[in-house]
Amino acid sequence: MAEILAGITFWEWRMKRKLIEAKATSEETAKRPEELGISIDALEKLEKWGLVKRTKDGRYYLLKY
Repeated sequence: MAEILAGITFWEWRMKRKLIEAKATSEETAKRPEELGISIDALEKLEKWGLVKRTKDGRYYLLKY
């Protein structure tokens, strides 16, 4: 079980890192999935977890970092 949690935590950290490196940290600097190199499925999961937000035009940015 600990290995699974560690894997999820590492995956979440990698996704946050990509958003930070792309400077997608506010609504004004939000990026499209292809600019971030993150799949829409992954971004939707992060949105469900409350870590990212989707703008009306389909861009994403990090809420917590």
